[in-house]
Amino acid sequence: MIKSKKTYIIAEIGNNHNGNFNLAKRSIISAASAGVNAIKFQSYNSEEFMSNKNLVYKYKTHKGFKKESMYKMFKRIQFKKNWYIPLFKLCKKLKIDFLSSAADIESINILRKIGCKTVKIASEDIINYPLLNYLSKTNLKVILSTGMADQNEIKSALKILNKRKVYLLHCVSLYPTEEKNLNLRRILSLKKFKIPVGFSDHSLGIDAPLAAVAMGATIIEKHFTINKKLIGPDHLISLDTKDFKKLVFKIRQIEIMSGFGHIKPEKKEYLMRKKFRRSIVAKKKILKGQKILKSMLALKRPGTGLHPRYLDKIIGRVSKRIFYKDMQIK
Repeated sequence: MIKSKKTYIIAEIGNNHNGNFNLAKRSIISAASAGVNAIKFQSYNSEEFMSNKNLVYKYKTHKGFKKESMYKMFKRIQFKKNWYIPLFKLCKKLKIDFLSSAADIESINILRKIGCKTVKIASEDIINYPLLNYLSKTNLKVILSTGMADQNEIKSALKILNKRKVYLLHCVSLYPTEEKNLNLRRILSLKKFKIPVGFSDHSLGIDAPLAAVAMGATIIEKHFTINKKLIGPDHLISLDTKDFKKLVFKIRQIEIMSGFGHIKPEKKEYLMRKKFRRSIVAKKKILKGQKILKSMLALKRPGTGLHPRYLDKIIGRVSKRIFYKDMQIK
């Protein structure tokens, strides 16, 4: 998990399996083909986290807005217990990580049992202190989303969890997130906690995660679907396989462009110095024994001669030989 210096890219299938095992399986295979590092589902028990079963959820599909009972919707698309092992094995075969957001203790235990080394805690559970306390007693690493959270709530969560095992994700819990609400500079603020920071994106398109990587995000999480026309709460805001491939490709390009941050010329630039830099040359003929004046010198290409830093040291010296116009001063 996140051993490479490369950005760790998570395709969040989430609930886009629509409660169908074959769709979940196909989604993993498609996401893997896009070049992601991991896929992520959501592990929860609808009975455990919902008290008001009359809440109505409204979301947009390609056919327009749809309303349905929030409880019935989550119940319908709840990840099934008998899916974990076969889908975990499929990910292992495809050489990508299996991740899931754990919303309760039972889910944490299931994920540990099948072999997960890392769990995700969704934004809404950053204040679920009993869950965080239980998690802190395990050896699991935690990816913690910070949507809706203020600074004190993030500090409280990190105080409970082992800070050395936590990755923070900047997140805006609006679906979809408009550009004016993205607040990507929050990534820089989260870095002050001195732990790795990434970005869980709910905006449309790929521009926001690309900007986040350029700002130093080490993890990118983005919703994934094999078909935006499927009916469900997240399909329309997700990237399909084609778009996700483009996202992965662009992120890898940004990594190459970002370099290592050292302040020194690249190896090939040293060769360019000789062609494009200037050296100290004689501006006019200088006789042997003549005192060298500033008016006798110029800086011209190529840069194979004396560095301009020595210009002041030459002025006032006596020439030991004849220099003709444009000859480099040695």
